[in-house]
Amino acid sequence: MQSDLVSRLKRFEKAIENCDIDEQYRSDKFYYLFSLFQNKGLNDNMNKFKNVDLPIGKYQLSIFKYALNKYKQFIEDEITSKPE
Repeated sequence: MQSDLVSRLKRFEKAIENCDIDEQYRSDKFYYLFSLFQNKGLNDNMNKFKNVDLPIGKYQLSIFKYALNKYKQFIEDEITSKPE
């Protein structure tokens, strides 16, 4: 399961002009990246990217959102579980 999530995250990073997912988390906790999934990717933010290799306008795009949500949960769990 984890390898599927990682491969989806890598594909998403590459499709969104090689964005750095970790940097996006640090800057806005994925707020912008999640905005790309609104209306199945049929929105102004996603339109800024040309030739995106993602299933825009299809239900399958939610798989990438799920992977991003799981990664966000993983990061936040790591932060809260670190001893002070």
